[in-house]
Amino acid sequence: MQSIPYHQKVKDHFKSQTKTWEYFFSSKNKDGQLEAFKQELLKNTYKFHPGTDAFIYDKINIAKEKLSLQQLPVTVYQAQYTDELNASIVYLNAEAHIVFSGAIIKLLNDEELLAVLAHELTHIKLYAMLEGDLEVADRIITSIANNYNSEAAYYETARIFRLYTEIFCDRGAYTVLNSIDPIISSLVKISTGLEQVNAQGYLKQADEIFAAEADITTAGISHPENFIRAKAIDLWHQKGEAATDEIARLIEGLSNLDHLDIFKQQQLSELTLQFLQLFLKPKWIQTATVLSQAKQYFSAFTLDEKALLNPDFTNSIQAAHSSVKDYLGYVLFDFVMIDASLEEIPAGWAFQFAEDVQLKEHFDNIIKKELKLSDKKLAQHKQKVLAAYYEVKENESEQIYEG
Repeated sequence: MQSIPYHQKVKDHFKSQTKTWEYFFSSKNKDGQLEAFKQELLKNTYKFHPGTDAFIYDKINIAKEKLSLQQLPVTVYQAQYTDELNASIVYLNAEAHIVFSGAIIKLLNDEELLAVLAHELTHIKLYAMLEGDLEVADRIITSIANNYNSEAAYYETARIFRLYTEIFCDRGAYTVLNSIDPIISSLVKISTGLEQVNAQGYLKQADEIFAAEADITTAGISHPENFIRAKAIDLWHQKGEAATDEIARLIEGLSNLDHLDIFKQQQLSELTLQFLQLFLKPKWIQTATVLSQAKQYFSAFTLDEKALLNPDFTNSIQAAHSSVKDYLGYVLFDFVMIDASLEEIPAGWAFQFAEDVQLKEHFDNIIKKELKLSDKKLAQHKQKVLAAYYEVKENESEQIYEG
């Protein structure tokens, strides 16, 4: 099993922030923490013993062997005072502690119980990858996301990181069982409490969801949607590593403006900068008021006299989520309205520019809405401001078009 590219990307991002990385890397678990944790477990759980609870530890041993974790000490517990169905694992000082809550053991058959145990043990497999760096990255992004002052992009990054973690651990369960049905049925049983589940029927349900909704968004940092995980393990079963890109599209495809991770946020920032450098290339629009507004977007904003419109730029806008297109349309509207001394010329240039960068429909709708225009009035307005723009003489160095 290979580590997932998104995990590596998050790891690389934070490892480049030396002080943050060193702080979390040096926060190792101490013996005192381990003993205190064990005491809390003993107070609030029932501890399963290998001698009397072989039905669990036999499965633990099967999973450990298939996952090459033979030397890992594992203890299993049943939580008290809760009906919530869940399984979790804690890894402290090279010891694994799996905690069941609710009636999971009664609900699952032998294969499903093995699937859950293998899934939990695969967390340890993941934490050990890349010399333990993924475990450090997990703690960093989770800690930042849990801080109420953090930007939404960090929460989204943590959510996607956690979803990929669950998907990776499902692959570990598949390595142990070589079958997807117990993985899917245990997943659905734990989330629904149902005693009987048809895994293939649930997969068909997931396919119906994807067929009906082109823009799927996942939600919930702790419990990502089961149909995403079911579809992902099915793709893995069919294609192995070759399914990586397809699974990534399911999870990281079109991104709503309100659900950008830190990487998509950076990409949108770079796209916005290029957008403004193209739109503000003509010298007639570079008034003090306009440039001051550009610095509201980017404090270090600079003009780019070599900026040219190219297919990669227009393709990236064309492929963007509708909310991102609306955002860029409002950026245009902002600069249309900011300097009254330019009169109607910026509006004409904006209509032309919007058409050139695949934003015509979105910008037209914004102008209609904000200026309260009917279709007829919009056509008249567009004709008028385009005529004003066409009167402007621009030299070749001000053009944004190649050739």
